[in-house]
Amino acid sequence: MHFEKLTTTDKISTEIVSTIKNKLIEGTLKNGDKLPTEAEMVEQLGVSRTPLREAIKVLESIGVIQIKRGEGMFITNNPSHFSLNPLIFSLILHSNNTQMLIEFRQHFEILMINLIRAKWSEEKIKKIEEVYHSQAQRLKPELSPEELAAIDLEFHYAVLEATENAFVIEIGKTIYELYKPKMIASKQSSNIEQTLYSHKAFLELLYKKEVTVSEEQIEEMILYNKEWLEEK
Repeated sequence: MHFEKLTTTDKISTEIVSTIKNKLIEGTLKNGDKLPTEAEMVEQLGVSRTPLREAIKVLESIGVIQIKRGEGMFITNNPSHFSLNPLIFSLILHSNNTQMLIEFRQHFEILMINLIRAKWSEEKIKKIEEVYHSQAQRLKPELSPEELAAIDLEFHYAVLEATENAFVIEIGKTIYELYKPKMIASKQSSNIEQTLYSHKAFLELLYKKEVTVSEEQIEEMILYNKEWLEEK
């Protein structure tokens, strides 16, 4: 596999992701293909290591690229729907716009609430509540940002499953995969109380079947997530 030099005014890491996306769609890159080394890609693409590593991190986080120690980088040989779906790559290309991602996620979560309410059952809500109580026990200050983010996402995946809607589940998983690197970058032990508070508030909305989520509440949730992600 050989890459041509980039000639673009767009963000370099975004263009690298776009290049690999196009090669997958065209079939130039296939499952299991070995990619050039980092040094070779820097030379071939005419870029520096920093944007290349940023692009690789994004692609690895959603399962497109697999890094095998001592062997190199490969296009995953066991792809999920996400890694080859042009829609997902389109979302990746916009994922650097944190404000847009937060707004989309928040409105998407309101959609999930409404879907769960439409097929409401106490049993489904109890399952989500069990995940919440498990988190409360396991979220500890000594955990790494990666571990904190993984436990946090368990709650959101439980909510996704409760919608019982395959479209929502697939899109939702993608949203959270795009969100995960930003969560890891922002996760601190001081966030634990905030995480549990927001999950508890989410649960309360699910229990209150007849309560409409107002625009003010949505805006408050968006602002909360923006401030939380920007905390370093």
